Amino acid sequence: MDLIREKLASADDMQAALLRNGVYYDQKTIEERAKSKQYPQTPLSFTELSTFNTWFVLHPEKICGQEVITTSKEFPVTIQGDKSKILATIQKQQSYSILEMEALALEYELQINQL
Repeated sequence: MDLIREKLASADDMQAALLRNGVYYDQKTIEERAKSKQYPQTPLSFTELSTFNTWFVLHPEKICGQEVITTSKEFPVTIQGDKSKILATIQKQQSYSILEMEALALEYELQINQL
């Protein structure tokens, strides 16, 4: 996060949009920075977990598709996937069958419609 904040100061609009979303592909620089400074070993705070794309990096198994960079400044990163990717990801997380998942989805949809 320190490196991303530092890079934000000199980034152009599109680079800044990507950095704000945690997209930084220079892994070597990140590793060098991490080795050069002592960081606490305490668990991340809520703010740290919800900053940039930290949560998604820590939980890649919860992403239902592939990360793709767009040309949008507001939403420079999107996830592209289809129904099969979503079902496969959910099924890895829980032991529900596809029929059970569809039944749960319909139940939740009915509950939402009643609101």
